[in-house]
Amino acid sequence: MSAPPRFSDGDGGETLADGTAVGLPGSHGERSRFDPGELRRVLDAFPLEGIREIREFPAGSRQAPKVRIVADEGEFLLKRRTVRPDLVERATFNHRLQLHLERRGVPVATLVGTREDNASILLEHGQVYEMFHWVDGRRMVKVESEALNAGRILGRLHLEACDLAWSEPPPMPGFHAADQVQTAFDRVIDAVIGADADVDRVELRDVVGRLEAIRGRSMEQVETGGWSELPRQPIHGDWHPGNVLFTPEKPTRSRPGTVRAIVDFDASRVEPRLVDLANGLLHFAMRSDRSTSPADWPASLSPRRMVAFTRGWRSVVGDVTEAEAVILPSLMLECLVAESVVPVAKTGRFAVVPGLPFLGMVARKAAWIEAAEAPIRELLVP
Repeated sequence: MSAPPRFSDGDGGETLADGTAVGLPGSHGERSRFDPGELRRVLDAFPLEGIREIREFPAGSRQAPKVRIVADEGEFLLKRRTVRPDLVERATFNHRLQLHLERRGVPVATLVGTREDNASILLEHGQVYEMFHWVDGRRMVKVESEALNAGRILGRLHLEACDLAWSEPPPMPGFHAADQVQTAFDRVIDAVIGADADVDRVELRDVVGRLEAIRGRSMEQVETGGWSELPRQPIHGDWHPGNVLFTPEKPTRSRPGTVRAIVDFDASRVEPRLVDLANGLLHFAMRSDRSTSPADWPASLSPRRMVAFTRGWRSVVGDVTEAEAVILPSLMLECLVAESVVPVAKTGRFAVVPGLPFLGMVARKAAWIEAAEAPIRELLVP
């Protein structure tokens, strides 16, 4: 293994692409859409008058259709939630957290109540619909100041969410030791071969084997590092740049953007807050380039943005535990592997990128994180 990287680089100020940790769309397959009759019924249930325009909004999960609406009262976003077990229970918990944060002054996309009883959830024919006031914002720019602000707002979320009363929310699996990830490893080689019959099968098995070994080591280190002893609380569950909207003005060095709204609480759940930190640290420090092949992407994350993001979070939450520092690098590795292998196992590709070069890039980044274990831990040391 190469020597641990120093925490400095020449990261520039290029714009971060929408999507997941590696800067690519994380959705696959055909995008779901509203049926015209369905759309009319659902819109009638919300107190909107003088609707002038309805446009599809093709962002986020392809299984959750969205439309942007222009009406007399302003602009709105209508979304149908992805069908899954415990859908209503999950949505209820998600909304409880979001409304709690709104009352505490945390910037979130504001929910619109239904016409009849001002409910934040519309349940019709087994489907869950939700409407939000439209937020005019932009994605993060790859500069330390905006990573710092993203860390601060995550700290605000964690601090305020601690006070939300909860008993036992519906089960919502995280990525740590998830059965879904092991199932994906069992299928991913066949999926990549199915999508590309000419793929180098020896290299493919080698890359998948390395990723599986990294995941195995990481899971064990998370457990032995004190995972079961970490306090649990409501968390966002999907903290990446696609879910954090900044003020729309182009930022400058002297006037960086601030967070205008946190969106997409679909994955919110009760877990250690370190899950959000590890996920966010990976996403907000990711170095990628959608204009080039993943084979040419840097193996490293951005140390400068890692330092800024963590500093912002700690400036709000205060002290951290020794276990959180010990576990952080391994949890980042679990997140990276899970968010990469699971989608590739479904289609043999990651969005439009062939499976093998994409997984090879992930393996290189995972090796970098393993080599940087000590300085990553030091991010949480006083």
